[in-house]
Amino acid sequence: MYAANMTADQGPSTSLLTTPVTTAPDGTFSITGDYTSCTAANPPVYLVATGGNPGLTGTVDNTDIVLMASLGLCSTLSSSTYVVINEFTTVEMAYSLAPFMKDAADIGASATNPGGMAYYFTAVASADNLPNGAPGTTLAALELNMFSDILAACVNTSGGASGSATPCGQLLSLTGASDTATAALEMTQTPENNASGLYALITGTPPFQPYFAGVPSDFSTTVGYSIPANERAVALDSNGHIWVYSGGWTYNTVTNTSTDVQGVITVYDGNFNQLFTVSPGTGGLFYPDSLASDASGHVFAVNANNTISEFNSTGGAVSPSGGWSTGIATVFPGTGTGDSYQTGSAQAGPIKIDSAGNIWGKTPTGSCYFEMNSIGTVITPTGGTGCATLGGAITGKAAAPDGSGNLWAEGSSSILEINSAGNVAATAPTSTGCFSPASTEYTSTLGLLYDNVHGQVWGHSDTGAGAITDSGSAVFCDASSTTIPAIAPPGFSLFTTGNPVSLNGLQIDSAVLDGAGNLWFSTNGIFASGTATSTSTFNGTVNHSAWLGEISPSGAILSPFNPGAGVYGYQPAGLGMNVSANVTGATSIVTDSDPSMSIAGIDNAGNIWAIDTYTRRVLKITGLATANTVNY
Repeated sequence: MYAANMTADQGPSTSLLTTPVTTAPDGTFSITGDYTSCTAANPPVYLVATGGNPGLTGTVDNTDIVLMASLGLCSTLSSSTYVVINEFTTVEMAYSLAPFMKDAADIGASATNPGGMAYYFTAVASADNLPNGAPGTTLAALELNMFSDILAACVNTSGGASGSATPCGQLLSLTGASDTATAALEMTQTPENNASGLYALITGTPPFQPYFAGVPSDFSTTVGYSIPANERAVALDSNGHIWVYSGGWTYNTVTNTSTDVQGVITVYDGNFNQLFTVSPGTGGLFYPDSLASDASGHVFAVNANNTISEFNSTGGAVSPSGGWSTGIATVFPGTGTGDSYQTGSAQAGPIKIDSAGNIWGKTPTGSCYFEMNSIGTVITPTGGTGCATLGGAITGKAAAPDGSGNLWAEGSSSILEINSAGNVAATAPTSTGCFSPASTEYTSTLGLLYDNVHGQVWGHSDTGAGAITDSGSAVFCDASSTTIPAIAPPGFSLFTTGNPVSLNGLQIDSAVLDGAGNLWFSTNGIFASGTATSTSTFNGTVNHSAWLGEISPSGAILSPFNPGAGVYGYQPAGLGMNVSANVTGATSIVTDSDPSMSIAGIDNAGNIWAIDTYTRRVLKITGLATANTVNY
């Protein structure tokens, strides 16, 4: 039993056991009364099990076995604490605590940044009672189970030296590890290394189900650029440069208090080489939680104190030293209860910049939206009917300024255009799949986009996309599997024992416009087919898919689309996860697409930039879109 190091990154952990403990033949154990009391620092603690006989006949000591399990913070331990320690808990710890871990005996964080370590220790401990691995079919569950099955191929043997023909020898050789714990660390951090060889170690009846039915191609090839740690906000500027704000926090494990640590904006070129940084205070930069860009290469930050900072293409401040005030009061202490990053209690934004350089943003309460001109003066109308009709507040992505002093926005009950006086100028036809009130499950509008080339408004929901004229007349609405690469999401209901199961859910996750006014969108989906074994479980196959689609301003599908052949757009290398899993006795099926990829934007060279939220990578996709200089 170890206490994590709270003063040094990947520093040596402190042993807490006062008496060596050996498991019984059935694997049970108790350490009550066998470890020292918690220190005043209340560190995260964890268990490590090494060597032993995994259940084979005769005298066996597999010295390659090193397994781990998180116990959370020391103060939470008691004689009734129950924990499972196996390959799955080992993989979970390695997966979540990799930045702080060198090996099973060296896990630590610097004194100025223990917050993330404590957070992940606590999160991992909450899943320690899953002896058979993750029961669901999410991408994370399938991956963790797969890595656990690879470890089990070694653990359930008598061991073997690195490089030998034994499962342990191959595991250690292919990962460059010294034991199963460091092997788990290597696999979860570099899943593309020797993926096929490691996957081949899985036995015919592995213990952790379900897992990927074949080695994911996404693991065999590294595509894209790694997103920096502690990323809080990302924006693509019109020059094809990526702006990333990263900020961390400290965590007092005794008082259960987190305090934010101010970060910086780092800017990267089209090959993800660092260009420059923007320091806190520049142009009023203060703990921003969102970034936005315009068509001139400028980037805007919405700060925690409800000011807005603007920077030119080289990082120079356009806004004053205190930022531009939105006029919205805020309460941002930067400190709060819990072990995570704090945010303001009344946060303005996100914002969008129209073609005239005006800034439009969401207000947390009250007046619905705010508008500022290009020199930071608030010009929000004081009266009007727009906000009342919207239902009190616009939603984050569902706001599209047109550059003529008007704003298309979605509220809780309608979608409409607000003019410069704050009055309703036009109302969008609400239709399931394209423009729907925010209160409608699944079909509510995820975003509005204004096409400055054709003077029309796009709306996209989970299940479709469409356009209306600037006066509010319908142009088209595509919202079925025969007209758009999106299938209405399935409703999860109880199965009938013995009956076939078929659940399909391919949904739009994000969308942007290119320079020709074409809509580019990502879809992420799950397809499950098999046979029900009870009213809540089934045996069969689950497939996860990600696609990139394109529609013209008149609604014509421009990307590959053949539902009969299972083709719903483009699939460039690295685009999301496209994998399948054989499932036995599944008790959970994700029916809301389990998104793994979203589009960040299209630059003035026509590159499509996407963020894979599953592998935490930024992708640049060339050769498809029209260069964009107007639709931001």
